Amino acid sequence: MQKLSYRLIILFVFFNAFYGAAQTNEIAISLKEALVKAEQNNKEIKKSKARIDIAKANYQQSHSLFLPGINLSHTAIRTNDPLASFGFKLKQEVVTSADFNPVLLNDPGSMENFQTQVKVEQPLLNFDGIHERKAAKFGFEAVSLQAERTSEYIKFEVKKAYKQLQVAQEAVKVFEKAKASADANLKQSLDLFTEDLLIEADVLSAKVRALEVENQLNQTKNQRKGAADYLAFLLGFESADSLIAVDDFQEPLGGSTIQDETSNENRSDILAYKKGVSAKEQMLKSARNKFLPRINAFGAYEWNDKEFLGTKANNYMIGASLSWDLFKGYKNVGKIKKAKAELQLQELDFQDYLEQNNLKLKEAKRSLILSLQKIETGRLAKEQAEEAMRIRTNRFKNGLEKTTDLIQAESLSAVKNLEYLNAIFNYYTAKFYLEFLLEKELN
Repeated sequence: MQKLSYRLIILFVFFNAFYGAAQTNEIAISLKEALVKAEQNNKEIKKSKARIDIAKANYQQSHSLFLPGINLSHTAIRTNDPLASFGFKLKQEVVTSADFNPVLLNDPGSMENFQTQVKVEQPLLNFDGIHERKAAKFGFEAVSLQAERTSEYIKFEVKKAYKQLQVAQEAVKVFEKAKASADANLKQSLDLFTEDLLIEADVLSAKVRALEVENQLNQTKNQRKGAADYLAFLLGFESADSLIAVDDFQEPLGGSTIQDETSNENRSDILAYKKGVSAKEQMLKSARNKFLPRINAFGAYEWNDKEFLGTKANNYMIGASLSWDLFKGYKNVGKIKKAKAELQLQELDFQDYLEQNNLKLKEAKRSLILSLQKIETGRLAKEQAEEAMRIRTNRFKNGLEKTTDLIQAESLSAVKNLEYLNAIFNYYTAKFYLEFLLEKELN
């Protein structure tokens, strides 16, 4: 009966493992492939493209400053108004001498008129609208540049997330190796205990160590899953997909080339800020030009008939208008003051942005240099800890080392391995961030 229970448990575990593997879609992906997928599927990039479409549509609306407005209408009217009735007869070209009879003029009775009209309005000279159009163009260009910056930021996040996944995968390997070592030491402890060469407390310490490593391994696997989920989110993959980083995770071969420049005036977000300042300048000019007159042309062609959609009588009208708002209760003055303040605020924001960027650039360079030093230190510490553990393991097998010292050596070796992996990750993070700030690849 007991053997049957064991078999059922093994079968249940095997079924769960198989079913879980079948439900998880594991995708092996390289960093290059990840960057391509992010450009295609990332939601922030898609939203930035939608903002470009909105800005472009706003700019296209300003074409009305030069293009005519055309309106087609058909109006049906029935009235007994004396003035309107006589006017409709004139429009329909049906007036006779009998219509001048005072009795008919005062009481014409009901009359129908169907009017079809094509009306055209053509702007000729609108000084304020010209500058509003330029401002809309600068705004569209600024949004386009910001979309480029968004793409660069997602690229930075994908690189960082990919390295984080690689670190998690390497950390799992570290604890799998530590677990194998802890299990082997536990078996050795039990063998020595049966030979009365080891006390029970040491055996318990070895058991505790094996359980601790197993817990750490499970925790690291959970962190690997979290890193994979975040990368999948950036790439727009389904949440059920489990990503596996296939690129080699290794120590950088050499330091990155860092130039002495402190700013990059051609960076997309900086250019976008410049476009924003230019847009505010145009809005200020537009506000000032509202004191100037506007000149517009207009024309209309219409058909009038007593029948629906009739075209018996027709006429046209063309003309031009000059309008000049001499005073609007300080409304235009207030717009000028507002535009001045908005331009000043935009310029101050731009200068503050440049100064913050320079500070970030200097800090990123220092972080990159420091991370290189930490890699060298971490590598030496890892090698030393691994050698110390190897020596203590051999001495323990020969009964020349305490269990607590061996456990301490194992723990220290795992810690130094993780610190070394973290140092490499910090280097790549600093490198990717500096590339993001400079918007260029570093060697």
